Amino acid sequence: MSLEPLFVSNRVVALIVPKAPFVAWINAADPAPANPTVTLADAQEEPSAFLIPTSGTEDPDQPGKRWIQRNWKALFEHMLEDWYTDPALWPRNRTIKMFRDWCEIRIHSIVLDCGETPVEYED
Repeated sequence: MSLEPLFVSNRVVALIVPKAPFVAWINAADPAPANPTVTLADAQEEPSAFLIPTSGTEDPDQPGKRWIQRNWKALFEHMLEDWYTDPALWPRNRTIKMFRDWCEIRIHSIVLDCGETPVEYED
């Protein structure tokens, strides 16, 4: 690990954490109901983390807020697909209100890159 981590200035980390209504949907939509019931703790164990862009024009107290408002649908669909890949099982008439009711959004604005090798991306 580098002794001097590099501060990533144009990204924040958004953790999207399932809340109780999301877990209720996971269990109700399960196509194999014999599976064990998913608990809130199970669903929150490894939340999805997204590096999202920020700009100098954003509110410094709420970085990434505008990006999330524009891209909530893709984030929500990613969360749903993590549980069930068949969109027929997903709730219909999804709204940003539903997304906010079902998911807690945690923004972490201090992102430090402690790696010594370049960041690699997979397709």
